[in-house]
Amino acid sequence: MIAQTLSAEQLNEFEQMNSEDMEERLAIMSEGTATAKEKINRFHFLSADELCLERKKADWLVKPYLDRDTLGTIFGDAGSGKSFLATDLGLCVASNHQWHGFQINQPGTVFYIAGEGFGGLNRRIKAWADKHECELAKIPFYVSDRPARILDPASVQEVQQAIDELSERHGNPVLIIVDTLNRNFGPGDENSTGDMTRFISGLDEIRVRYKCTILIVHHSGLTATDRARGASALRAALDWEYRLTKNADGTRTLTCTKAKDYGEPEPLNFEMEAVDLEWLDDEGEPVTSCIMRRIDASEVHETVALRGTKRIAYDCLIKLGGEGVDVDEWRLACYTAGISPTSSTEAKRKAFKRAVSELQDHGLVSARNDLWWARKADIRTNE
Repeated sequence: MIAQTLSAEQLNEFEQMNSEDMEERLAIMSEGTATAKEKINRFHFLSADELCLERKKADWLVKPYLDRDTLGTIFGDAGSGKSFLATDLGLCVASNHQWHGFQINQPGTVFYIAGEGFGGLNRRIKAWADKHECELAKIPFYVSDRPARILDPASVQEVQQAIDELSERHGNPVLIIVDTLNRNFGPGDENSTGDMTRFISGLDEIRVRYKCTILIVHHSGLTATDRARGASALRAALDWEYRLTKNADGTRTLTCTKAKDYGEPEPLNFEMEAVDLEWLDDEGEPVTSCIMRRIDASEVHETVALRGTKRIAYDCLIKLGGEGVDVDEWRLACYTAGISPTSSTEAKRKAFKRAVSELQDHGLVSARNDLWWARKADIRTNE
């Protein structure tokens, strides 16, 4: 028999019933309640009017670069500094320290699932804390002692259990960083669509449990360095995708290559700033590490060697204004300028695509919503 809240009229009615009638009436009421709950919980549709009764507010973690309860990635070549940048972001979120001029909208506990770089990770964290004068004991930033195996359901449960134990004292995570995809993938092939889909499902299980953001650190493709490595199912599932490029002068450029529900934010430029730690090595010399320091685009200045198709493509983009140039307009200008020695449209298309990819590798061009920007540099023709 279920508990019911009865009106005075209903109570008076029950007083006049015998026990059998009372049980029958309560059963009917119980069935009605169950039917109502079933209607609420079952699959149903909302009208367009109901759906738009009120605006769904953005739930930003770091506006406008990352919002809550989403899946994102930072990818780049080896040595581009992607792990430094991910650590930097995580520590800012955990400590409520501005991330290079952008407010942390929802600071909180951060978990870093480290699959590689254990030897240097503590130095990076120490360098960040020293530079920002933060006391690490007061920052809810936690690093795993080993990689996870996301394709293995038992490993996912172990990760959740470890998070739960710390969450009881410090709160559920607002951000989980997985560094790198490859080292935390588990028993599978990242080039397999099926395995990648299972990997995403494993991360989604964690994300949904805590309603947190998950940020994956990933490698560039082996040949197509303008995209992340592995099956395309990953990019399809992402809410955010960022590419970190190391420029010829050592600076780094972070470019948004996918923003599912928002406009792509502006690129950010960084340099790696060396920091001497309080620690000493075996020879008594200071241990050093680096932090990410944001710089203005005007500080990114270099001499780059370009020739052939790369030079033609770069010069055409500059002539078109170099800012917010439509990709079709840029492509047509390159065709006219002779980017391919043959008249074949397919050969011209391939030459243009290859030139753009190589210019991206140099950090000389970036795209947002099929519009292209050129970064000014001193160009020489010999390589």
